[in-house]
Amino acid sequence: MKKSRVVREPFLHFVLLSVLIFAADAMLRNQTSDEGEIVVTAGRIENLAALFARTWQRAPTESELRALIDSYALEEALFREGIALGVDQGDAVIRRRVRQKMDLLADDLVIAGGVPESELETWYENHKDSYVEPARYSFRQVFFSAGRRGDAPGAEARRVLRLLQSPDAVGNPESLGDPSLLGFRFEDYDADAISSVFGQTFASNLATVPIGLWSGPIESTYGQHVVFIEAQSPGRIPPLSEIRDKVERDWRYARSEDARRRFYDEVLAQYEVTIEWPARAGEIEEAVGTELGGAERQ
Repeated sequence: MKKSRVVREPFLHFVLLSVLIFAADAMLRNQTSDEGEIVVTAGRIENLAALFARTWQRAPTESELRALIDSYALEEALFREGIALGVDQGDAVIRRRVRQKMDLLADDLVIAGGVPESELETWYENHKDSYVEPARYSFRQVFFSAGRRGDAPGAEARRVLRLLQSPDAVGNPESLGDPSLLGFRFEDYDADAISSVFGQTFASNLATVPIGLWSGPIESTYGQHVVFIEAQSPGRIPPLSEIRDKVERDWRYARSEDARRRFYDEVLAQYEVTIEWPARAGEIEEAVGTELGGAERQ
């Protein structure tokens, strides 16, 4: 089979040599089949299913089991590629450690060097929606508890609202509501933070409230609220110059993931993967059941 350009490139050799500081022992090597073929045996599939059950306390779905098999085949291919470089003499390490190191150092292929400005600008333009900054509010709120007032917190909220809107309104608005730990004044909170405190319904309705006027009532997770918005700044997409570091990190991460996937494809392309499913129906279920039964006894 003709080796691909990626496998021949010196930088890939550097990655492999850097990552494979240890190799698997002879026992693990003897468990593999012919050099150009990866056989995922029925026993291995049962073992993968049992390990999944031990971790998640349930049997894997068909798609999850297939993902485990694919991961094992990739792990085996990466392992063999490392052994083929001949850096395993006198040292040993489990195959998972080899894969982890290969993953980590393969990422370095992308993070080294500068970022082409044109690529960064294109990435930013194509992913602007990911950088939207939510609207921000400074507001006060008077709270009326559903727990204290049963089904009628809104009636008292409307009465207090009329009082606060009257020309001769005096006194402390906070004292007109029910006591709570929510707080009375909120300064420069973004919509996401408001939603986490009061719930999505409250945050959405707050966007419709006029500035500089007591309004409501607005429903929240806890009850009803009369609110006074002191200041509001709308949501926006900041320019690239303001968030360049974040955009660059995202760009590097995406490039790293893409490079890793391409590297995996190149490695696996060197092998023919054969999957030997259990011959007898129910063997996977039995392996999972045995594992789950043992966990319950513990």
